[in-house]
Amino acid sequence: MKNIFYLLFSTILITSCNQTEQRDTLVSQSFSDEWKFNAGKGEDLHLESPDLDDSDWVVVSGNKTLKEQGVSLDNGFGWYRKTIVLPDSLQKAIRKANAAVIHLGKFAATEEIYLNGNLVGKTGDFPDNYKGYHDEERHYLVPANKFNLFGENLLAIKFHDGWSLGGFLDNTDLSISSAITKDQLSMTIDVKDEDYIFMSPHPIEIEVKVKNGNGRPITGNLIVSLLTDDYLPVQKDSQNIVIKANQSYAYTSKLENPNPGFYRYSVSFIENGDVACEKKFNVGYEPEKIASPLDHQADLKEFWDNNLKELKKISPQYKATLVPEFSAQDYNVYLIEMKSFGKELIRGYYGQPKKEGKHPVIVEYMGYGSSPYPPTQTYDGFAYFILSIRGQALNQPANRFGTWITYGLENKKDYYYRGAFCDVVRAIDFVCSCPEIDSEKIAVRGGSQGGALSFVAASLDKRVKVAAPNIPFLSDYRDYFRITHWPRSDFEYYLQQHPDAKWEEIYHLLTYFDIKNLAQWIECPVIMGIGVQDEVCPPHINFAAYNQVKSEKKWMAFPKHGHSVGKEFYDETMVFFKKKLLIN
Repeated sequence: MKNIFYLLFSTILITSCNQTEQRDTLVSQSFSDEWKFNAGKGEDLHLESPDLDDSDWVVVSGNKTLKEQGVSLDNGFGWYRKTIVLPDSLQKAIRKANAAVIHLGKFAATEEIYLNGNLVGKTGDFPDNYKGYHDEERHYLVPANKFNLFGENLLAIKFHDGWSLGGFLDNTDLSISSAITKDQLSMTIDVKDEDYIFMSPHPIEIEVKVKNGNGRPITGNLIVSLLTDDYLPVQKDSQNIVIKANQSYAYTSKLENPNPGFYRYSVSFIENGDVACEKKFNVGYEPEKIASPLDHQADLKEFWDNNLKELKKISPQYKATLVPEFSAQDYNVYLIEMKSFGKELIRGYYGQPKKEGKHPVIVEYMGYGSSPYPPTQTYDGFAYFILSIRGQALNQPANRFGTWITYGLENKKDYYYRGAFCDVVRAIDFVCSCPEIDSEKIAVRGGSQGGALSFVAASLDKRVKVAAPNIPFLSDYRDYFRITHWPRSDFEYYLQQHPDAKWEEIYHLLTYFDIKNLAQWIECPVIMGIGVQDEVCPPHINFAAYNQVKSEKKWMAFPKHGHSVGKEFYDETMVFFKKKLLIN
């Protein structure tokens, strides 16, 4: 399919370091928003070949998300394909520049891009090595020899989006342009610590390399800025440099004896007044020494003791319904319904092993607003219970709690997480009621909100023998809201709707539900995973809770992950569980 639309020409004046005037001729072509689409199944499919017959694929628009078009993904994976032909003017410009840039616009969430069957670009990593959600602009520099300049070119994009929005965002058209000077400038950063977490007595140290792929020297300004995680300036280096043709310039930046905490690097190379290349990333220093003191009220323990007493008065009235489509392998999977705090009906999926005997159990708590999912289908030595707390996941069709995190802020007795934290304990009640469960071998785990709820379970219920939270939510609210936009924005909206409410009143209430204040009660072993680049639940708030744990504990940091952790954490978690629960 050939889709050739309007041609846009523009000329940009570039002045080289030797002051001779040079011109980059920028030729850009936009293409139709129509793509062929197929819901791929993951790593095992290779649908990038130009010889593949995609005539039975559906036609979708790149100007809308797949969700908006009513098109679903398969396990978060999908493929886009498009055939394009370059007009004469763009062919000539690409030959002259010896490269082109493919502009996808904003795209979600991780992808590989193929041109004529060749991998030419990648953002992020696919599961099981998922490193977080990426939704920024995509620009891929591609050598001219990868194009068929005089005929058809097959562009294929394999992507994964766990949120199931699908691919293109914000009404962006595909375009291809000839490469200009700044396109052929690139930057790499060598962080002098493997997990980006520095420990005393070593300084925070990075090496910056700027590569000039142009056939002439380039003059510019290299700027290295270091901020605290809440954007306070720490250090800034700026220098004018000359990078020779087809060579690199290296620069080392150090910070001696910083305060414990997490820091933001911003490294940019400015050429001819424009940002030619830029990297932003986070590092940490001595995170177990971060000062996030307890700020709870005097009646915190009494408050939660009373809540648990109220929960015990509620008859759970367990109801189990077999889910045949999830029960074909090593587990019988049941939909469990039960009454929790305030007689709220909550649900979860229980994976009962078909193998006879007593089984240890993993209770798993879900992320904020996550869609429901069943437990594993292949026996690994554990029974499983995946809880949906009130108003979320399996309970969302009957949700009466609006935006959960701001529901009931008028009074701590009405606040959403009062009941939700009790739901966490009710899940432990359920697994202890199952005769096939060894109630002395209960583990809890979860990520994001599920990480917070794992802290809660270990804090409030001594039946929990080991916990594995990752990227935990709901902690250290004052600092949290200085670091990130969300969920502070939800509270700001609440304040707009409730003009009599005050920030100090909200912070006072939240101290009863801050996991750092509860974590002091944990007695079981804990393993925590963090993503150093996490801007949703930043590492600072992860350690605010972790540092209050007095029992045996360890942490794992994933330097390039955002709001996620690597497969290594899940593998280590299973080893940790089996060791602490004395499972052979």
